[in-house]
Amino acid sequence: MNVLSLGAGSFEMPLNAKWTITYYEDDISKAEVRFETGKYPVLGVKILSKDDPKLDKNSELRKHLFDEILLETNPDLNILKFKSNVFGLEYEANLESGEKAKVWRIAACIGSRTVRVATLALSWMSGGEADKVVKKILDELSLNIKKCHFNEVKTDLDKEADALAKIERLKFKEVNPWEGLRVVLPASWPSEINQKDKSMALKVTGYDDAMLFLNYDEIDLTNNAVITMDYMKQIASNLGTDPKIKNIALHSSENNMYLISCYKLEDLLEENLILRNCFWHIFITREKKLYKLNFTYVFPEEYDLYLNNLIDVLDKNIKSLSFS
Repeated sequence: MNVLSLGAGSFEMPLNAKWTITYYEDDISKAEVRFETGKYPVLGVKILSKDDPKLDKNSELRKHLFDEILLETNPDLNILKFKSNVFGLEYEANLESGEKAKVWRIAACIGSRTVRVATLALSWMSGGEADKVVKKILDELSLNIKKCHFNEVKTDLDKEADALAKIERLKFKEVNPWEGLRVVLPASWPSEINQKDKSMALKVTGYDDAMLFLNYDEIDLTNNAVITMDYMKQIASNLGTDPKIKNIALHSSENNMYLISCYKLEDLLEENLILRNCFWHIFITREKKLYKLNFTYVFPEEYDLYLNNLIDVLDKNIKSLSFS
């Protein structure tokens, strides 16, 4: 007997030992199952975890089982109850590719506000002998699905969902630390701005050692000085000579703005702490002047998905800043 296991053990289901399970190295939430019949049909499986602070356990998880399209096409589907906290749907669909699909969607509530939703979809080209072969597979799958299991323990998939939900709940505002600079940042982060030195520090709410810093410098250029992509590549290359500097990337825009991003780990031995320093070095040339904006996001290098996922949020907003 095979056991399909997804999302770091979030969802498990027994399968025929002759069926082949293919997992995705870069995505613990997905898998494909193929049968003795070869390439087709194929069963796609996906598990999602959601943080729902307003979870209604008496609703049979309806809002998590149905989406807008399914409500329009199959509004009268009956919700099946597998266990006291596990509910499901099953339905058939005709795909644009001409294939036919049988879909199962199963949802479970874990704890007070976590919901996991597993979607299984078997697709095949309908007609003749294929339908007979698929019927046997469908009959066995229906029995397997009734034996599916959701781990009651919070998994890495749930923790990732919690972190992303926490970021989604962040409120943002446009910050104007000094004239000419505008950048969107979390509104709840306490900040200190030094207008004289043109620097700014923000504290990540709820964390003692997580901060975002901005330092500014302005340099006069000589008449023949030009900042080019080749020059910026050389700066990025020079950064690369430090073995502690990782993930160096160079970006440019049409208005003479260049950005080098990278990170470096800092070992604080006395405090028994390793800090991750994420850098965004921005170079802007305007009217014989070079303006340098240096953002640094610092946080403890430990397994905190919220702090790690904030890197992408800050990266997007810093790259979209306005400077005039």
